[in-house]
Amino acid sequence: MVLTFIGREKTQEISHGGEVIGMVLKDMALEGLVDKAELESFNVPVYCPTIEEVGQVIEAERSFTIQTLKTFKMGWDANLQEEVDYVLDSKMRGGFIAKSIRSVFEPLLMNVFGKDIMDELFSRLATKASQLIELDKLYYTNLVMSMRKA
Repeated sequence: MVLTFIGREKTQEISHGGEVIGMVLKDMALEGLVDKAELESFNVPVYCPTIEEVGQVIEAERSFTIQTLKTFKMGWDANLQEEVDYVLDSKMRGGFIAKSIRSVFEPLLMNVFGKDIMDELFSRLATKASQLIELDKLYYTNLVMSMRKA
């Protein structure tokens, strides 16, 4: 059996889009654009395990034997293709990332915070993503494993 899923490195600060949304929502709450009580009650539990954690759980459970367990990194903007005549700067990459995250999270966020702030939220998210791209902090750590039934 082969599995691939998103994990994280031990030192990785940001492992999924929800963390960047949280940063932006906190800023908006400080400015009074988002209700602080709504923000504090909002929770989307996402856990990205480390390669060590995955290995320990599989070994402890004993149903499978790990044959291969590796990681590889991929930028959040890896789907973008740079053409020879067209250079994508960090602002354009941030916009792409914001649109990708919006396609997943917007319905959930609208249900809690309302439709009115969505454009502002994702505009700010694009800006934040652009800044984080410059710092090389937006990448996925993918875990790939192959196992055999024990």
